[in-house]
Amino acid sequence: MNKKIFKICIGILLILIIGFIVWNKISSNSVPKYEANYNRKFKSHVVFYPQHQDDEVLWGASAIAKAINEVGKDNVYVVLVSDGSGVNVFKNNKKFKNLTREEKKELRNNEFRDALKELGVKKENIRILADIDGKLGTHYDLMEKTILDFEKNLGSVTHIAHHYKYDDHIMHRKNGQVLKKLSDENKVKDALYFIKPQYRKDIPMDKKVIYEANNQKMYDKVKKACYEYKVVDEKKKKFGIGYTSAHSYFDRLLSDPKLSSVLSIY
Repeated sequence: MNKKIFKICIGILLILIIGFIVWNKISSNSVPKYEANYNRKFKSHVVFYPQHQDDEVLWGASAIAKAINEVGKDNVYVVLVSDGSGVNVFKNNKKFKNLTREEKKELRNNEFRDALKELGVKKENIRILADIDGKLGTHYDLMEKTILDFEKNLGSVTHIAHHYKYDDHIMHRKNGQVLKKLSDENKVKDALYFIKPQYRKDIPMDKKVIYEANNQKMYDKVKKACYEYKVVDEKKKKFGIGYTSAHSYFDRLLSDPKLSSVLSIY
């Protein structure tokens, strides 16, 4: 190859290299690479607002475990918004036919408290609005008051409720709407929302917050908490109600090697 051809080849090669660099730079600038927020930091206090017993585990178990590790168990609260007595298990199984609403609530709360104990939530940091309200029906007004009380008294709080839009359960959506309203009114500074697996695609990647059981100790805690909803032990008044009513969600969560809790920041 003579010198002239060699110089031409070198020139073409340089043009190609420069063109590739420029194209790559333009592409990277024009198409942002969004990533989920893994292990986003909580405020100094964290409050979870599950609507029913088992919601806290199915959608937020790893988030609860992570919150306790990060801010300490004294600063993590779980507020149960509904008594859970309307679950279909009670309607479909004859052995529950003659139970009163209070008896149904007790059975559900036995699972709820034991699951939270496995996660490390302090007994005194568990609030059950149906007990505080002392009445039947929904407790969204008391939920709102509770949120505002936490915000006022604790100052730096991350509140976590159900999603106000992306959920197929009307009570979950109403639960989330309570928090969303207060957030929109700037009465709450930091809010997150539970996301069920089927709605994760509707949340932009950079708006997702993911907490994972990324060590064996946390993994074991979350798994044991899930299994508390599967226990059948008549002496302890436990009948696996949570697992029976939502077994497909439990199975999906337990098949996840990281037992992920996926939340939304909007």
